[in-house]
Amino acid sequence: MALTQLQKLELNKRTDKILHAPSNAPAGGLQLEIAFVADLSGGIGELNQSIKDAVTSLKSHDKIFQNVRSNLVYWGNGKIVLRATPMSFIQMGKAFEGIGELYVENGDENVDKPPYFEDLCEYLKLYGARCRCVLLFLNETYAEFERQQFRVKDAQKAKENLNPFLKHRLLVITKDKMVTGSELFMKLITQ
Repeated sequence: MALTQLQKLELNKRTDKILHAPSNAPAGGLQLEIAFVADLSGGIGELNQSIKDAVTSLKSHDKIFQNVRSNLVYWGNGKIVLRATPMSFIQMGKAFEGIGELYVENGDENVDKPPYFEDLCEYLKLYGARCRCVLLFLNETYAEFERQQFRVKDAQKAKENLNPFLKHRLLVITKDKMVTGSELFMKLITQ
């Protein structure tokens, strides 16, 4: 799922909006940190291309991304793994080397360990708290994500984990649409 030119422009604008939001002010001169979350329940190759396109787009969009600390979060098979991965490694395609144990091609093996959204949010709230922007890449359309009720088992827990700061820093990128954490939070409230 390579990003189209229109999606790259939308990604750049939405990322700028996230980084410059008053609720997301930088803390004490710390280096900018960004996280790319890869949902491994779909195809790795398509996600790898999407994340590479996003990194290339962001780096060419603004100088701020030339010196940014980046993390890659692998989310799948009931596991969540965070690795500090330079953006240059992501661009070269080395970001998905050695993650075969997390990726499950056959959905039957993943039945007992589904990738619940609230678990990801809880992990990001605890271990990705320094990241001022979190880009979650899903290998499905927004309609499919919504049909799965945003992969939320416990809506109350999801809302708690999105608060107070994650909802302002999260951008969910599906095959056809981008949704902010705040928009997702409002959908969870109205369910």
